Amino acid sequence: MSEERQPRQTFLDWLDERTGIKPQLNEMLYHRVPRAVNPLDFLGLATLFAFINQAVTGILLAMFYEASSKTAYQSIQYIMTKVPLGWVIRDLHYWGANAMVVLVGLHMVRGFYVGAYKKPREITWISGVALLFITILFAFTGYLLPWDQQSYWATMVGTWMPFYTPFVGIYIAYLARGGAYISGLTLTRFYAVHMLVLPALLLIFFGIHFAMVLKNQMLVVEEAEKKPKGTKGLVTFYPYTVFQMTMLIIIVAAVLLFLALNFHAPLLAPADPLNKAHYNPVPLWFFYSIYQLLKYIPPGLDPVAIIGLPAILVIVLVGLPFFDRNPHREPRRRPFSISVAGVGIAAVLALTYLGATQQGIHVAAGGGGSSTQVIAKPTFAADIEPIFQAHCAVCHGPSTKSAGLDLTSYQSIESMKVATPTDYKKALLWQKIEGVAQPRMPLGGPYLSASTIQTIANWIAEGAPDN
Repeated sequence: MSEERQPRQTFLDWLDERTGIKPQLNEMLYHRVPRAVNPLDFLGLATLFAFINQAVTGILLAMFYEASSKTAYQSIQYIMTKVPLGWVIRDLHYWGANAMVVLVGLHMVRGFYVGAYKKPREITWISGVALLFITILFAFTGYLLPWDQQSYWATMVGTWMPFYTPFVGIYIAYLARGGAYISGLTLTRFYAVHMLVLPALLLIFFGIHFAMVLKNQMLVVEEAEKKPKGTKGLVTFYPYTVFQMTMLIIIVAAVLLFLALNFHAPLLAPADPLNKAHYNPVPLWFFYSIYQLLKYIPPGLDPVAIIGLPAILVIVLVGLPFFDRNPHREPRRRPFSISVAGVGIAAVLALTYLGATQQGIHVAAGGGGSSTQVIAKPTFAADIEPIFQAHCAVCHGPSTKSAGLDLTSYQSIESMKVATPTDYKKALLWQKIEGVAQPRMPLGGPYLSASTIQTIANWIAEGAPDN
């Protein structure tokens, strides 16, 4: 008698024998969830899909990109014009970067709204905060890589921000730039961070985040599991929720493809460190709110908006699970925190909108630096020094002394002979701020107003006195 035929072993059976994966897989696929799930609960999945888009398109772009100040721009042109579908790949990468910032931000807002930062999900929340800032750094470091005017000067503006950090600001900025200014070394560093450091950090924190989600479950799943079996409105995760997730991914993919095909990633003229065309620097859109805020704060409080507020935001986000002692998750039972967050989000959105419609960088000035009137007989202490403090001290201050010049010190100005007395048109200082001598100062803008330049000219014509 022939031996009884054994049922055919599937790959999953083979894998289960060696890993014991079936029980976990069954639990994952067939746990109960509400039939009517809010699509906003899947924003994390949408963000993950956007990252996969970035990884795939980024690898394809890296095959043709050259991270050199001499060839980066040309390699982008080659991708867009010579590589088959290269322009689509670049556009998908461009819009995917913006989508990731938006989606991860929305995911965090949704998590806050439903109280998903409370016990036992503190680690899930903190790892999500880390992923938010890693995503922003991804967008920031990738923005420089085309090496055109827009990316160059936006990075100049972005790397200018750390200068306001007390004690260590100059070292952070120099570390990022590789020197006082944006150069080929900056491009190499940004590319290395973008391609090597940030992906590693993202995978680490995503692993922690995903592991905590699996351990503690989503809130909707936790609530569904508490209900007795047979409760109406509950279905299994597979196939019902899987179908909803698949539809969301298809929608996100369709939106990205639509944007890529109809709104192309910008590529302006090649980066010009001398800025001979006087390009007006514009920050990345997620910095609009900070720079718009600078237009409303009193003179001299720039560091509060540029460093203080972001630092407070980081502390609040990371510490939120520990600061908020309210045991309730329902938004209606957390009126204070929901109201404060709502006002904050509304303010950021309003400032971002105003920044987008009123583009241009503003640096607050004190004294003569902010005056719209020409001062006929200016003094150094009351009128000239405040201009230098507001507009020049970032690069030409006591600690930076770019080109060996400290414009906040009268002795340095006198010894460097940049303000030739009586004939202001021969003075190097006037020639630089007027643009007669290149590069025009402040480097990359914003340039001094005509009234401010004339005030400095009058001071030089008076003999550039130390008064």
